[in-house]
Amino acid sequence: MNKKKIGQVLLSILVLCISTGYSFALEPSFSFYPSSGVVEDINEGFTVDVLIDSAGQSVSKARVTIKYDPNVIQLRKALRNNSLFEQWPIDESSTDNTNGVVMLTGYTPSDSSKDEYITSVVPDVFTRLEFDIKDLSAKSITLDFEYSGKVEMFKTFMIKGGSLTENILLTKPSSVQFTVSEEPVPSTAIEPSTVGMIVGLILILIGAFVRGSNPTLWRKKKGTIVLYE
Repeated sequence: MNKKKIGQVLLSILVLCISTGYSFALEPSFSFYPSSGVVEDINEGFTVDVLIDSAGQSVSKARVTIKYDPNVIQLRKALRNNSLFEQWPIDESSTDNTNGVVMLTGYTPSDSSKDEYITSVVPDVFTRLEFDIKDLSAKSITLDFEYSGKVEMFKTFMIKGGSLTENILLTKPSSVQFTVSEEPVPSTAIEPSTVGMIVGLILILIGAFVRGSNPTLWRKKKGTIVLYE
């Protein structure tokens, strides 16, 4: 083997090592897709996906809790990717269009025959949210994750596989803002095929319209519509 070929082999190995090191250095994360955009037809509303990426780590339990302004938008439908986790506890999943909150929790017990969740190649759709626009004069719409860094009710987290309390979501996921405009609108929500959502990875309806509940009961987990299969 001549020096040129040896150099090419060594360079390829170096690039591979760097790439592998980089992939394992990524932190687990939740993110919105799209990460920004323009809502053109206010009468049709808009759709946004929440993606999960475990960065190569196994996850036994994951929860997203998202806040929005109920005076501007109302949740029309919440869908989940039922294939990611074995269970979706009813008492840990809810929607509230009065206070502007949607929460969804996926869980795979340690004694389950189903493997704990690990992101394989690209992030998976954890949940798909469809919204109607309530305030037709609104110029922007913001969705934000509720996050404390701890495993708490109504907070966003990921629990490491084999653990009951170790949160591996170390950074608060970024919020997303959409502009309400008459300009051309980009596609919203990721194509299922690009995140491995083929036959058998069907999003199951778990949300319902909530027209009203007592705000004082919010933190007591009452007065909300529970998400269910």
